[in-house]
Amino acid sequence: MRQSTLRRIAASMNTAKGKSRVDLREPEIHEQWESIYLNPDLDRLYDQIFERIVGILSPKPDQTLLDAGCGYCFHAVRLAKSGVQVTALDLSDAALQRAAATIRRAGMEDRIRLERGDLLELPFSDGSFDYVHCWGVLMHVPRLEVALGELIRVLKPGGKLVVMENNAHSLHVQGERLARLAKRILRRPLNERTATPRGSEEWVGDGSSRLMLRIQDIDFLVRFCEEHGLRLVDRFAGQFTELYTQLPGRALKRVVHRFNEFWFASVGRPKLAVGNILVFERE
Repeated sequence: MRQSTLRRIAASMNTAKGKSRVDLREPEIHEQWESIYLNPDLDRLYDQIFERIVGILSPKPDQTLLDAGCGYCFHAVRLAKSGVQVTALDLSDAALQRAAATIRRAGMEDRIRLERGDLLELPFSDGSFDYVHCWGVLMHVPRLEVALGELIRVLKPGGKLVVMENNAHSLHVQGERLARLAKRILRRPLNERTATPRGSEEWVGDGSSRLMLRIQDIDFLVRFCEEHGLRLVDRFAGQFTELYTQLPGRALKRVVHRFNEFWFASVGRPKLAVGNILVFERE
C-alpha cells in the first residue's frame, strides 16, 4: 500500500487511542480500503486469484477456515463459495457490521460466521482450523511474530496457511525507493522508514492517528514459518503494481488493472510483483 494513500487514510480517521491496534478499528480506514483496493475494477483479478487459492487448498465441505482480518468479508465470500465453513474475524465492530451485510447479499449466512477478535490473541483453541487465510493484514501489525505465531497455533497439523503481503524486492517498491531518493535530494519531507529483519517499517499519519506500514521481506516470512513447523508449498504473484493508486481517472487505472491481470495469468513471477501470495502447510 502506498505511503501517500495511507497518510490520507490516517488523516481522515477520528482521534485514536493508540497505534495500529486501535486505528484498525476505525470505520474510515475500512471505507478507504474498500474504495481503493476492493472496488469492482479489481473483482476479475481477485476472482482469478481466489480460484487458484481454492484449487491449491482443495477444501472439503465439512472443513473449516479462519479468515483473519476479514474486513468487509469480500474475500471470505469467495472462499466460502468452495463449500468450506468460514469463521471471519476482525478487530473492528464497524467492519463486522458491514461484513454481515456482505454475507447477507451473497446468501452465505450458513457458511460464514463472524467473530470479533485480535490477531495478537486469537480466541480459538490450538489446532482449531483446517485452513487459515490472512490477506494484507500482517503488514499493519507491529508485533508481526506474535500475530504469525497465533495464526500458526490455531492451524491443524496438515492444515494450510495462506497469506498475502507486499514484497520488498518488487519492481514497484524499487521504484518507490527511487522516488524517495529524489525527494531526499530535493529536501522534500519524508516519513522516517526503519530497516528491520522483517522489512522496511514506518508509521504514517499525524499525532495519535498513525498507522503501521511494513513492506515485507518475503524471505524473512518464509524463514519464520519454516522455523515454526510450516513448509512453503506455493508462492505466486498477485498484483504486479499498485500504480493505479497514483493515477487520475478510471480509464488510466483500468489500464493498470488489466496489466496486473496479464501478469497474474501469463507471467506470474512473484519476485518482481508487489503482491505475493504464499501458501504454507503445517507439518
